[in-house]
Formats: sequence, C-alpha cells, structure tokens
Amino acid sequence: MIAVSIDGVLAPPDTASISVFDRGLLYGDGCFEVLRTWDGVAVELKAHLDRLYATAAWLRMQVIERVKLEEAVYRTIAAASSLDDHRIRVVLTRGPGSLAQPFAELGRGRAIVMVEPLPPPPTAISLATVDWPLAHPATGSPGGHKTLAYLDAVISRELALAAGADEAIRLDPKGHVVEGATCNVFVVESGTVATPRLDEGALPGIVRARVLELCAEERLTAIQRVISIRDLRGADEIFVTSSLRGVVAATRFDGLSRPAGPVTSQLARAYERAMRSVP
Repeated sequence: MIAVSIDGVLAPPDTASISVFDRGLLYGDGCFEVLRTWDGVAVELKAHLDRLYATAAWLRMQVIERVKLEEAVYRTIAAASSLDDHRIRVVLTRGPGSLAQPFAELGRGRAIVMVEPLPPPPTAISLATVDWPLAHPATGSPGGHKTLAYLDAVISRELALAAGADEAIRLDPKGHVVEGATCNVFVVESGTVATPRLDEGALPGIVRARVLELCAEERLTAIQRVISIRDLRGADEIFVTSSLRGVVAATRFDGLSRPAGPVTSQLARAYERAMRSVP
C-alpha cells in the first residue's frame, strides 16, 4: 500500500495536501531524494539524507531537523505495512509564502515522505541520445543537486521514450556525455570502468559512488573522465546506475543492439550483495 507523511505526521494518501502557495509548487523551490528498501531496510538512507541536506543548505532553506525527518521515513515505511520492497521519495520545500516574499521572511519549509510498492527493476535498459543539452555547471545550473526544478530531466526522458528507448543520454553544450535523465552512465573499455567526471555536471549519484568503491573491491580499474558519444558507441559495455534500478546493462543504444557484458554482471551482483548484506 501507499503511505504518506507530512512534517512527520502520517496523512491519508488520497487527501494529503500542501498549500497552493507552497514555493515548491510555484517555483520548484525545494529538493528531493528517491531511494528504495532492500529486504525492507532503507539501506542507503544516510547517504541520501546527506545529499538532501547538503542541497537544502545550498538553497538556504529552513528545514525539518534531520533526526525528525529520519524518524518520519521509518514511520512511513512501517505504515506501508507490506513484506515487499518499496520506493521512497523524500521532498523538502521552502514552504508557503506570498508570491514575492523574501527567503528571510519565510519560516521552516515542509517535509513530505511518500512510500509506495516498488515494481521489479529492469534486467536491461535501452538508451537514446536526445537533443536536450544540460547547461554546464559554470553557467550556474544546479549541477550536483536534486532540486524540484526537475522538468529538464523529465523532458529528456520523454524524448527518449518517443525515440523508443527507456532512458536519455544527456550531453553538455560541448557534446560530452554527462548522465542519463534519471541515472548515471558508465562504460567499460578493455576491462576498465569509466564514468563522466562530476565537474562535467553529473549528479553525484549514491549508487555511482558505491559502484566506484565496488570496483576497487572487485579489483577492477575505475576512472572518471570526459566521455564522448564516440566512446559510448565504441565501448565494450555500457551500464547505468540509479537507486531504484541498481546496476543495469544497456543492451541497446541509439537503436543498435549490444551485449550486456561480464564486467556489468560482476558489478550488478556485487552491488546487490552489498545492499542485502546489511544486518
């Protein structure tokens, strides 16, 4: 079942609501995280809350105390009351205010937690390059932060779906590969794992970071570098990472089929073992 809490208080999913004057609605003024449970446990909650509160500080938001939000997440998971795993979305908004009210005059924002059943993750994914470039971080775009101003990612994914793919490959203005619409991107070349650098604008994904750690444990060489479309086309393997999917092979890119590959399979197994080994 679906469960919702607002500011730490459980609310009926069908009637849970916030003000139409909330700045999250009016301006995309807020931030969010999405994660999943593994065997009922929100394994990566600490890492996601670290990133959420870092973004809230970057936005200069007044937000709920971290310990109270963490309690709200656990309470909402429990209210979902199912043995299956769940998708969790945690949202912080700046809260309601008049249309032109300065930040300093606003109070503490709202905290929303939504928990719903998690569909089975895909065993493979298809990718398409889309004509919807990311702004370079130097221009002031919110690279590295998951804000509620998420329409760019939604549109890029819709463009990929229109092209017959599951996910978009997003480029910066120089034509460098940055990330997917909702995932980080990796290539494997001659056994070496590579992913775009964060200073190219990629989100510092939680699973991305975990996979880089796992590469060391699995005795795989991993590097962060500039990646081009040519690199994707010539790679031995491509895979993507996200909190809901984990590590997933890309078996189709821009309409061409390609193999899943042994390195991707090795890392997918290692990641799932790591997630399920938590006491």
